Amino acid sequence: MRKVVYVCLFLLPLQLLAQKDLTTFGIQLKPLVPNSYFNFSSESVLSDDGVLEATWEPKPSLCFGMVIRHGFTDFFSVETGINLIRRNYEVIGRDEEEGVSGATRFAFTGYEIPLQGLIYVRLGEEWWMNGAGGMSIDMYPSSTFASSAVEGDTTFYDFAVTTVKRRWVQMSLLANLGFEYRHKKKGSFYIGATYHRPFNDMAISQLNYQNTAQVHRANLALNGNYFTVDFRYFFHEKSRRR
Repeated sequence: MRKVVYVCLFLLPLQLLAQKDLTTFGIQLKPLVPNSYFNFSSESVLSDDGVLEATWEPKPSLCFGMVIRHGFTDFFSVETGINLIRRNYEVIGRDEEEGVSGATRFAFTGYEIPLQGLIYVRLGEEWWMNGAGGMSIDMYPSSTFASSAVEGDTTFYDFAVTTVKRRWVQMSLLANLGFEYRHKKKGSFYIGATYHRPFNDMAISQLNYQNTAQVHRANLALNGNYFTVDFRYFFHEKSRRR
């Protein structure tokens, strides 16, 4: 009888932390980190006439939303949800002949519906590591426009950035790696990293620069790649299994 009690006490935390047949809800915060290794860094182009040099520089951005996770076994789950993503850019235009440069900032907003499978490796009684992969449905509801002006000696130099979405909906590839701490009563805390790579360019961004009576244009395709550091919290749910 004493051995049976010991076995039950040993299995109790395993049942409390199990994921099989358990659906959990969570929130997540994913800061976007500019990184040249993942092709999410500044890019420069010249206008056709060579007068304007334009540089698109990604700034720290943010993706946040909700997560729904369902466990099919204790070591395999599926996740989905919806995220709002806001990508911030600064476009710097330079005219070496006139000695003029101007900076214009804009934000490009979209939504993501991810679907990915997770495989867990147990590291301890309450610590788990997971690897995940899947797809994301990315949606871009609108295009954007931003402008700025630089005052010269006798005139103003105008800079305007127009960013037009390529498609309203497109698909992306997702890869994720992270660590999770599962508390018996307070829920689960997660930290990890995600790589997001669209199959097509996200948008076309154009910088229009006007000096006196001439307009110069430079274009760049925004690929939509990003690398994030992920912070998640899953609310505590009681398992329906006996």
